[in-house]
Amino acid sequence: MKLKFPFLLLLMLACFAFAEETARPAVAAAAATMGNPSVAASPATEAVPLKDGYALLDGLLILWDNLYPEPKSKDEKDLKAAQYGFQLVDERISNLFKEAKASREANLIDNIFFNRYRRVLMMYKLIVIPVFKHEVLEPLFRQAFVDFVHDVTFETWVWGEKDAIPKLGAAVREEFVQLHFYLEDRQKSEEFKQKVGLRVLPPPPAPPDKPKSK
Repeated sequence: MKLKFPFLLLLMLACFAFAEETARPAVAAAAATMGNPSVAASPATEAVPLKDGYALLDGLLILWDNLYPEPKSKDEKDLKAAQYGFQLVDERISNLFKEAKASREANLIDNIFFNRYRRVLMMYKLIVIPVFKHEVLEPLFRQAFVDFVHDVTFETWVWGEKDAIPKLGAAVREEFVQLHFYLEDRQKSEEFKQKVGLRVLPPPPAPPDKPKSK
């Protein structure tokens, strides 16, 4: 199976279409900045912004926005647009990871959210890497997709099958939704942990018998 960019791009846009109406107003402004380098801060002075979990998830919703610059000619569009899209999405993924890492260090997100968010970014990273140029990494791609789909949706993912792409898209969308509700329910989860206490855990082993005195 060749993971070609236009096909996967349409898949991911479909995966997140459900969230377009509920995305925050800040998403639109961020998309304009990400799609227009002229309004972005210079790398020398740019500081990594600190974001909460909701803002980090919003970053996934604009990952595929404004991918192609206005072509000067039809030939330029045909030859360079896809390559530019690859590079731009790859840069955005890297920036989102930097933001997530900084937010974790600032205690704006916890380790559970960070680890699961990073795994979603890893899936995107593997998707935008052209497999036909990195065939030596094909076993890594296969196993990463198999593990992700199984962990999230408990589906069996097989490289090359006709439902492989829909299953991967469904798993990405499900993890996005679960991360959103993880943030919403975090306070309730902590309260419930206190209520349950240690009852869910097995009892500690009995202390060893004291040696009998002679």
